[in-house]
Amino acid sequence: MYVTDGKRHLVCIPYSTENLHSMAADLGIGRHWFHKNHYDIPKKRMDEITSKCTLVSSKDIVKIIRGTYDRTDNSSGNDSQ
Repeated sequence: MYVTDGKRHLVCIPYSTENLHSMAADLGIGRHWFHKNHYDIPKKRMDEITSKCTLVSSKDIVKIIRGTYDRTDNSSGNDSQ
């Protein structure tokens, strides 16, 4: 599952660096958009890529990276699935 906060931050579930790079390759995002623990969505492709993702809060992006995100308890209320 591809996940964004709608503010250009992009991660995936299950989260791992290997999965992040696979996600980026699948979406056609170059590695230069990788920033330590997430990808940035190229500004010109926001609508296209966001349409392929589940929308969550920025706090949930951090939880996904930390491994503490629980999809069954999405406190942001922004999960589109």
